Amino acid sequence: MRWPILWSMCVLAWLALGCDQGGSGGDDDDVSADDDDASDDDASDDDAGDDDTVFDPPEWCEEAQADVVQDITTHPSAPYLLHHPDGDSLTVPTVVFLPGGGGGQQSAEGAWGHRFSAGGGLEQVRVVILYADDGSLLDEYDRAVDVVAEVLACYGGDPAHVHLAGASNGGRGAYQLMLDHPEPFATLMGAPGYFPDYPDLDDDAVLAALGGKAVYNGAGEHDESWNEAAQLMNEYLLGLGIDSIFVEFEGQGHSVDESFDETVFFDFWLAH
Repeated sequence: MRWPILWSMCVLAWLALGCDQGGSGGDDDDVSADDDDASDDDASDDDAGDDDTVFDPPEWCEEAQADVVQDITTHPSAPYLLHHPDGDSLTVPTVVFLPGGGGGQQSAEGAWGHRFSAGGGLEQVRVVILYADDGSLLDEYDRAVDVVAEVLACYGGDPAHVHLAGASNGGRGAYQLMLDHPEPFATLMGAPGYFPDYPDLDDDAVLAALGGKAVYNGAGEHDESWNEAAQLMNEYLLGLGIDSIFVEFEGQGHSVDESFDETVFFDFWLAH
């Protein structure tokens, strides 16, 4: 059963602000003590504050594995592929990616191989790629909101630097998801992608979702229809005053091949 999106928002707020507001209450009751006791109380308060910062993931979280792509299948918001950064991973950016096609496991694995695995900067980012057991992710893109809360709770990461991205059908899904649930996400990437309802969009709703956020519109040089759509998206967003760019992938079609340098994606995420 999927976690409610409202609960996910609470988890994100907890990660950003901390949720234990009463850890020092017992010490505060001793305010009438002399200065020495008060100093001791202050030290106790400091110790309590330190305890609040200890990372304590839920017991059901699968153990993080280094230098491999984990197939997460037991978490409440599973399934998804997961790759951890090198070193201390509690404050790193997180990228949540929606693959193209139907969004099955094979699509997710292909996205990893062609869009992430050889990119410069991979070691600095946690990568999450959603997929659907039945091969059809198209009607469950909003599960990404629950996955964000779950991954941050289990493995850490900076909740202010969670990036939403997708390609092809997943790119369209990412754009729509940003309109529906913009709160967890710092940036949007379609490579390629566009708003499914364009040009029949509510400009105010788009501004509310994307104001203050950066958008990356990318498409292959030989991907005629999607290239045009990505350029139109970029022009539309720039017209609204949104921080948007268009990048054409030289020599690439709708799908990218082994010659494509994924570093351009990581450069964008690490800059925001």
